[in-house]
Amino acid sequence: MKKSDQFAAYFLYDLDKIRVFIELSERHWNEESTKYNESDLEADESTYWDRYKYRNDLSAHFDSIFPQYQKQSYLVMLVSLFEDYLNQFCYSLYLERSLCCELKDYKGKGIERAKTYLTKIALVKVPTKTKFWQRIIEARELRNIVAHNAGHLDEELHKRHFKIVNGNKHLESEKFARVHLNIKQSYLVEIIDAMENFTKEMSINLKNA
Repeated sequence: MKKSDQFAAYFLYDLDKIRVFIELSERHWNEESTKYNESDLEADESTYWDRYKYRNDLSAHFDSIFPQYQKQSYLVMLVSLFEDYLNQFCYSLYLERSLCCELKDYKGKGIERAKTYLTKIALVKVPTKTKFWQRIIEARELRNIVAHNAGHLDEELHKRHFKIVNGNKHLESEKFARVHLNIKQSYLVEIIDAMENFTKEMSINLKNA
């Protein structure tokens, strides 16, 4: 089991990896879109068949639909990584300090449960009054839209989520038969930055606890 002061370094390393992966993925879809739009059935039939199965209707998929699927998946992954970091951090403190109860024994779930545990049981200050904490909580809310509503927003049920989208230039909502959540690459980078700032702040607070 890693020591509590080691978790920050490991988590920051994971965030750096996923940052690079997001950048490379964006480049991949741009290159794939160019390749598809420049493909010629008569000039290179084998490539057209092997790669695209003679589909001639994929331009919008490569330009927006497929990249959006991937960005939504990245959002789910980022929030999951953050929750896992908090859970493991709490468990390490439980072992090191012989705390009265484990995180799993405490009421609540997810990020909020870990925050309460760290504050009330481990007595470590959690920077909840910061902009980066607010960004993380908003990301969790949008993650739930992706995970439970396939990225669709309901104008009556999800007013809080619409407020998040409308208040962030890196997010969009687009209405067809249903309202779709659109995530820009810059939003994912913003969330990574927020998680990095949170982790660094927690490292300082741990030393002062």
